Amino acid sequence: MDSAESYKKGGGNSCAVNSCTNNRRKLQMWKKSMCELHNELHNDCPCLIPYKFHLMPSDELTKLEWIKAINRKTLPKHVYVCSEHFLDGAPSKRNPFPKLKLGYDSKVTPGRRKLARRETAVKKLKLSYENDSGDDNVSDSTGFEALDISVNNDNETYPEATCSFNVAYPETVTKSTQYDETDFLIYDDHPYAEKWSDMQTTSTQTKLLLTEEKGVQSKIEGGTMSANTNIVTDSDALLYTGVTKEVFFTLVELLRADNQFNFQLDIADQLLLVLMRLKLHLIFDDLGRRFGISKSLACKLFNSWMPVLAEQLKGLVVWLPRETIRACIPESFRENYPRTTVIIDCAETFIQRPTNLKSRSETYSNYKSHNTAKYLVGIAPHGHIMFISRAFGGRASDKFIVEKSGFCQYLLPGDEVMADRGFTIDDLLFPLRVKLNIPAFTKCQTTT
Repeated sequence: MDSAESYKKGGGNSCAVNSCTNNRRKLQMWKKSMCELHNELHNDCPCLIPYKFHLMPSDELTKLEWIKAINRKTLPKHVYVCSEHFLDGAPSKRNPFPKLKLGYDSKVTPGRRKLARRETAVKKLKLSYENDSGDDNVSDSTGFEALDISVNNDNETYPEATCSFNVAYPETVTKSTQYDETDFLIYDDHPYAEKWSDMQTTSTQTKLLLTEEKGVQSKIEGGTMSANTNIVTDSDALLYTGVTKEVFFTLVELLRADNQFNFQLDIADQLLLVLMRLKLHLIFDDLGRRFGISKSLACKLFNSWMPVLAEQLKGLVVWLPRETIRACIPESFRENYPRTTVIIDCAETFIQRPTNLKSRSETYSNYKSHNTAKYLVGIAPHGHIMFISRAFGGRASDKFIVEKSGFCQYLLPGDEVMADRGFTIDDLLFPLRVKLNIPAFTKCQTTT
């Protein structure tokens, strides 16, 4: 029914999108119905409202875009569109027009800001021009400003795919732990990290003890780094490892009981080396010199202890009960977002560029301009890490990772998820009766 008369038949205001049956009458009926979860009327329970209506704006340019998106021959006098058709759940500055479930095939392209990038050659050209020109009357609006290169990939879409890492992950996930048996990536220095070769001083004499025994590698004299001498206070421990002194030595005793290796370094020094690699991202050449060992031994130490640490510490990544989260919620959240259950964001870790072209494209991140491994992290409002997803390629979108990582299975009706504007996941959370909070981030003001 494309005539305006169809919108006047007893349903109140109806959504103008083709094939959408949402209207105010259904909304009123839903409010008067009983909630099975809370055993009270939906009008009184904390469940999220199924949809809201938004009136077409009066601005002519915006109005034309709405009419183009709705794509109907005739429209009612007052055009309403429900929230199910907006990427952000409502008209926003980034996505002001309806784009979802429009009743016809359409290409959904989320809005994004333009990234202005200045090429190095252009900078040098402009700098050279300014240095050579002695005319003080030349203004800043010279023709070189027009050479700024703007990159806008609004119309360019990429298939979302995970990277083909040789990592095995469990199919099922429990709330007590997320990892069962994991093969870890082998970390090594990048090929562009030049080797330290033939660098010896008169004050530091090196002596190579070459052995072929299992677990024993080259030993170099002169290293001064040690847990007993360098981890004296909490500030020392936080600087080198990211944990307090008490936590560090507790981990040492835990690993000492599970030591299966025959390395020459003390367990405390081995753990310090591993945590310094993770915290400070030092190359193995540097770590070897600090601890008085070879680069190969530093690399072997790190790769040997990573699976052990993951197995011992995996139980710390636990999804907390809602009651615990509510009891520990900070005052800043209690005022504006009291029902927040988890804060999510995607983190990326640089990796070596794969030789396989498909893997290289799947792991390339436009945001980092590098090949990365990307994973979703969920944190409680008080700072406890509750969820870490498996690794995806850096090319995968935030929405794709949320959908494929199993994150949604931890959410309960009435929960609220906080994320930034890049997470367009309303359509994933709405069926679960979970609300998405996107704070208004400003440049020079606090988040409200």
